[in-house]
Amino acid sequence: MDIINQIQITTFATLADTINVMNNHTLITHFGVEPTTARFVLTLTTSICHLTAAVFQASELFIIGQIFSGLQLPLRLFVTLLFITECAPDRYRGFASTALVFSDVIGQTIMFSVGSPNVLGKTNTWFIFPLFVMISSCFNFCITARLPESPKWLVRQNRMEEAARATEFYHGHDCSIEEKLSSFIKEKNLTIEDRISLRQVLENDTLREALKVLFSVSLFLIFDSASVQGTYTVLLHQRAGFTVQEAMNINLILTVAFFPTKFIGTYIIDALGRRPVMAIGGIIIYAKTWLMLATQTIIYFFGSSALTRIMFISVQCLAEAIPATGVTSLGILFITELFPPSARTSVAQAMMLGSIGLAFPISSSFPIVYSFFTPGFFMPPIITQFLLGTYLFRYMPETRARAVCDIIEAMDQEVASRTASVLEEKIPLIRDRASTFATKRNSILNTSRTRALTFDHNLIQGKYNC
Repeated sequence: MDIINQIQITTFATLADTINVMNNHTLITHFGVEPTTARFVLTLTTSICHLTAAVFQASELFIIGQIFSGLQLPLRLFVTLLFITECAPDRYRGFASTALVFSDVIGQTIMFSVGSPNVLGKTNTWFIFPLFVMISSCFNFCITARLPESPKWLVRQNRMEEAARATEFYHGHDCSIEEKLSSFIKEKNLTIEDRISLRQVLENDTLREALKVLFSVSLFLIFDSASVQGTYTVLLHQRAGFTVQEAMNINLILTVAFFPTKFIGTYIIDALGRRPVMAIGGIIIYAKTWLMLATQTIIYFFGSSALTRIMFISVQCLAEAIPATGVTSLGILFITELFPPSARTSVAQAMMLGSIGLAFPISSSFPIVYSFFTPGFFMPPIITQFLLGTYLFRYMPETRARAVCDIIEAMDQEVASRTASVLEEKIPLIRDRASTFATKRNSILNTSRTRALTFDHNLIQGKYNC
């Protein structure tokens, strides 16, 4: 399913010139408006509207398709990945989340190979792509409809027999069903409430710290501007000195050449751990940011040349190497690893809205900033990525091959030790009040530390007095 979604996503990037022809035709014949250099900023597509848009050469339908594609984003980016990571065993959780990168590569390979103007990327032939997606979607639905529900979700619904069968299906016949179900029950019982709001997450010291780590990872990746470089790949290639056909060929060659490296990320994220993956991926991303800034600066002041072409290809090589580290999967992994089940929905919603809220102005501002001062768009990430990377180096936890309940318990202890060291430096009155407030805030979590904090010791006295 993810492969055909990737084909939809890369349609605009690979068929930019063809879609521009359709836009021009729409503006002239439907609205009587002559097109200008400013084009529609379209990043995602929907197969049905794409097909009708291709047949009738109508951009209106193409834009409507964009709206429906936007509705798919929560399902594709969060619900599907959350389902996969919930179903996967603890020791393979990282692999399960990074394995989806292969669908991106396959989808890009299809589009870059047959979506060029010399093959199917023409005005009268590009309807084949949305048609293929429509047929594939129906086929995939018939297959995936038979998959069991997430065993963790079934435990939260107290459907234990179904949870046992689902656990056996996803974890294998040799796993200890009782042990797995016990771990799922502990994970469920991390909070008393079935649903925790974002406000409650922010009021809790441990969950707030987890939220800061999650958003730092997400912001680090958003400021990389990978979505902008993917959407405007043809434009960036042309400014660097390549033709459209050369851009398509380069993208295809690099996609195929770096395909074997994607196996590395699926291995090292579980073999080395989350912190080493973030360190390796962060260094590559930061190096790519500097190299892109240098490339665009040379293009702005001196124009395109052989040097800018070499530098831009180097930028692309670094961009292709980033998914190989597995760093792009850390965000969705941390939603399932750092938060109890009752908080995941509100956290995922906040992450989704925050990511879209930041990515949209970044993508929208690119054509404007790029037209006035080319390097200006790539300057802010130099500072923001450095600050975010420093924070993650200090506070990002290691969660490799650990049960979620154990991860949250350990993080709760770590946050408590940091808070205690700060409180000890305060005067007694403020310290006691702060401790009281901290106890109330942290009572939302059902960990060993919070149970000790909120336990009424008078009960013990009463028992012995009797």
